Amino acid sequence: MTESDDAGGSAAVSLDMEPLPWHGAAREQLATAVRNGRMPHGLIVRGPEGVGKERFAGTLAAASCCARPSADLLPCGECAECLLSRAGTHPDIHWLRPLEGKKSIQIDPVRDACERLAMTSLRGGRRMLIASPAGTMTHAAQNAMLKTLEEPMPRTLLVLVTSRPSRLLATLRSRCQAVELARPAEQATTAWLEGKLGRPVPAGLVDLAGGAPFRALDLAPRYEPLEAQMCAVLEHVLSGDVDVTRPAADMQGEGLPVRLDWLEAWIGGMLRRQIVPDATRLTFPGARVLQRGAPAVNISAAFRMLDRLREARRLLEGSAAPQLVVEALLIDFKAAFGRKGAAVR
Repeated sequence: MTESDDAGGSAAVSLDMEPLPWHGAAREQLATAVRNGRMPHGLIVRGPEGVGKERFAGTLAAASCCARPSADLLPCGECAECLLSRAGTHPDIHWLRPLEGKKSIQIDPVRDACERLAMTSLRGGRRMLIASPAGTMTHAAQNAMLKTLEEPMPRTLLVLVTSRPSRLLATLRSRCQAVELARPAEQATTAWLEGKLGRPVPAGLVDLAGGAPFRALDLAPRYEPLEAQMCAVLEHVLSGDVDVTRPAADMQGEGLPVRLDWLEAWIGGMLRRQIVPDATRLTFPGARVLQRGAPAVNISAAFRMLDRLREARRLLEGSAAPQLVVEALLIDFKAAFGRKGAAVR
């Protein structure tokens, strides 16, 4: 199971129960609550995209149903309950997601899931409901879920998974205990990625992923082509060539959001290179485009371009023409950095 699974409604979700090293502190927080008899009926598992929030929620659900869980809330992986959890067929673990083709979780699936949560356990243990991404629930759906939290049934646990807790109603947040999953340190992310990829992690990949391990894992197969393409776009823009039509067209398509992320990571790396004393040790997307030009970078212009990138993303979420939005963005890039002498290869 990954952060991008897209099962619909309350469909079963198969579980990968391999523990993630950066989840240890959050597991210990809940293990302490269990030992003290203070496990809440509702949890909000929050954190940035790509840190394994769904993996954490699923592993917690499996441990709650496991016949022999460890003291730090890990499932044994071998009992009958764990086999059902791993296959995604445990009758007491329910997942709630947007239906296929929909962007939000509506009230009817929430009502159905809450009714199932209130039923007697089919395996004699806890009943679990995991909503992800919880912030996609409509207000009506959240209010329906609120009733379950206000009058919780014994041995039930409701887990809301979100990277945007502000999208949840304040009344819903107040009735749940927050569990924070932060990005791991870069070295921990790199070590985990090397184990998954079976090869060294490309320089700049972790930075592009914002330090999020699962996002880096998703980007890894296409990182080198992306790096080559965006370096070429940037070199074209910074070289003084007036025409931005072709590089803007090259950025179009399904990969446009990650290409904008690449530009944001490049600006961030450029700023750090200006500030960090031993700049030569920094790795970030597009680092090879910068040579002696970094000291000449106008920091105010760089921060203005970060704002422009956010504005471009907002426009692209609406009805604006992507080609025109990117052309305007690249023109601003040229104005912000091209005249400052940012060196290119």
